[in-house]
Amino acid sequence: MKEEDQIKPSTYSTSEKIIKTVVLVLTWVMIGLFTEITGPTQKDLIIKTDSDYELVSRAISGRSVGYFIGAVIGGPLVDKLGKYCDLMIAVCLDGGAVATIIAPYCTDISLLWFLFVLAGTFEGVINIAGQKIILNLWKEKATGPLHVLHFGFGMGSFIVPQIANPFLAVLAPSGGNSTNTTIAPSVTPPLITSTIAPSSETDIYLKESRIESAYLIVGIIVASLSLVFYIYQFCCRQISEKEKESAEKETVVRKIVKVVDPATCANGDRWFGVQVFVLLFLYFFNAVGGERLYGKFIRSYAIDKHKFSGDDGSLINTEFWICFAIGRFVGLFTGRFIPIRVLILIEVFGALVTAVLLEIFARESDLALWILTAPMGFFVAPLFPSGIGWGDFHVEFTGSAITFVLMGGALGGMSYLWVIGYLYQYQGYDMFLHQMVAYGAIVVLFTILLTIVGKRHGGRFETKGTNDYDYEIDVKGRELQAHGTNIKKPNTISKEDDDQHSPPNYADVVSYTNSVDISLEEKDGYSNTYM
Repeated sequence: MKEEDQIKPSTYSTSEKIIKTVVLVLTWVMIGLFTEITGPTQKDLIIKTDSDYELVSRAISGRSVGYFIGAVIGGPLVDKLGKYCDLMIAVCLDGGAVATIIAPYCTDISLLWFLFVLAGTFEGVINIAGQKIILNLWKEKATGPLHVLHFGFGMGSFIVPQIANPFLAVLAPSGGNSTNTTIAPSVTPPLITSTIAPSSETDIYLKESRIESAYLIVGIIVASLSLVFYIYQFCCRQISEKEKESAEKETVVRKIVKVVDPATCANGDRWFGVQVFVLLFLYFFNAVGGERLYGKFIRSYAIDKHKFSGDDGSLINTEFWICFAIGRFVGLFTGRFIPIRVLILIEVFGALVTAVLLEIFARESDLALWILTAPMGFFVAPLFPSGIGWGDFHVEFTGSAITFVLMGGALGGMSYLWVIGYLYQYQGYDMFLHQMVAYGAIVVLFTILLTIVGKRHGGRFETKGTNDYDYEIDVKGRELQAHGTNIKKPNTISKEDDDQHSPPNYADVVSYTNSVDISLEEKDGYSNTYM
């Protein structure tokens, strides 16, 4: 049984890979349900907590704080206990469901923030464990499956407004006229009043908020999927990567160095690793921040600035998430035929152009807001999976590597919501569109820098030429010299004869690099492999 449990991912059949991917897509649907329910219910949370946009935005940003914590915890867990990824996902789905069910009963902002932190923590662990499974399953072909995986998030996000809408509070028409409302004899509809800054007017609601029911429905749906992962963990064979065993036991310090050293993921090129991970951190900071900004505030902006009804506000929120889901689904096909470096540029420039058009036309035009919300969702959607795909194309994405970039996304989501909460409350509703333009410009800048760095170095799945092999051998040679060991370099082509001869024999290069790894292991027990 032990041998069966340690089957390599490559031994899985295509049908097994597809089934596992579908289950993971459903997991992302669940993430969309329990994390994005705060968007359509934002105004109801203000009523429940008797607060304002700034305070509720800070409470909702607790999800990003928890996401950061989950990323920090999840990376080492996945790297150390990779065979328990299914169990991690199952437990976290149950935890997220419980936090979701309790949340609408909290009238204290601090307690509400804490529950969203818990939900975000569970989301962070699920994100790392699930994406690591996908990367192990599909290897260099993971770009398409990653887009499909995150397509599930869009699916859950556009479903949840429909679940919540029947339970939302209904604002009375302005002026207090209710001539179009039919009321049964001797029945007086409850009127709920709420004072929301910046206007000092008292809002009157025709229907009381019952979002507890919506949160309960979502929690039950999320918890039900965890049963599948318990079955995967205890009744099915596990996906695990076979690790090389070092000749000597590694010290704790060396293990820590391997986790935090960018060279571990960049094939020994530390400077390239530093550039990639710093830029990816900043990229995800803004990509996730902009996604959270539009998804959380489009309904409130439509109602507050454009005077949409509650139903129309929920509808435009749903439109955004439908187009968001379509954008991620289309990524399955574009990822197969368009190079990732080109694809990610198309996506960020599309988001920037749409943000500028929103700023120009949608401030006063309801029609423009309806029309431009669709491309915004479409272009914003694939930025997250494309970022993961771009990173995995250039460096080895271990659990700790995924943790680092997700920390950027978590901080971005928190920061964007804190900023828009203050600006929207005290500087006016149009700050929503101003911040979207800033988001588009910044994410384009960092994507261009990523493209320059990646193009100069090349991808790890691209075919290597003679100079690349020589570079790899030189890197290995420097590692050996640092350990006081000399290995004879295989015969390669001189620079003078480079144009007249074929590249060095690949078997010789592999044999040489393998001998380097073996010598390093014998020297100090360090295995020069990926995490």
